[in-house]
Amino acid sequence: MSVPNDELEHILDHLNDKNKIVAKSFLSWLLEKQLDEEDDYLTASDLKAIEKGQLEFQSGQTKSLGDLKRELEI
Repeated sequence: MSVPNDELEHILDHLNDKNKIVAKSFLSWLLEKQLDEEDDYLTASDLKAIEKGQLEFQSGQTKSLGDLKRELEI
C-alpha cells in the first residue's frame, strides 16, 4: 500500500513529541529492513540453477513437489 507524501506529512505533523520519537524509531527500522531485503536478489548462478531445474523438470529428469507428495502420500 502506498501513502501519498502529503498524507504522511500530515500524520507526522499531528503526532505529539513522544510519538514522534516512536515514529522515527519505527521508520528507521523499516529503512534498515528495506536495505536488508535488497540483498535478497537472485544472483547469476541462482538464475542458472533455476533454469537448469526447469529444463530437467521439462525433460522428466526431476519431479514436482506435488508429485513427490502424492507418491509419498504426504
